[in-house]
Amino acid sequence: VFALGAALAGLAGGLAGPLLAIEVGMGEQILILTFVVIIIGGIGSVKGALVAGLLVGIVDTLSRAFLPTVLKTTLPAASADALAGSVSSMAIYILMAVVLVVRPQGLYHAYGT
Repeated sequence: VFALGAALAGLAGGLAGPLLAIEVGMGEQILILTFVVIIIGGIGSVKGALVAGLLVGIVDTLSRAFLPTVLKTTLPAASADALAGSVSSMAIYILMAVVLVVRPQGLYHAYGT
């Protein structure tokens, strides 16, 4: 199964390569986000990864959508816009830090450990 998946991924990359821009570090952003999801969910837990993926997506979306509006109620508009972009980018990492402080093993632990 793994070999078939790897072969199909290689074929897809070979076909998409001429159409899309390929760079050396093009997967770094998603790799870091995946690492955050695995840490929040609990290493080795599929259920934890699913819950953490949903939680990270919701936190990221809500922070990007509503944080600028919330900050504009307390700060000047220019400062709120500049700060909202930075804080919303940090929101998932803040979530990871909170989960690691409250539950160092993650939301769920793998069975058998």
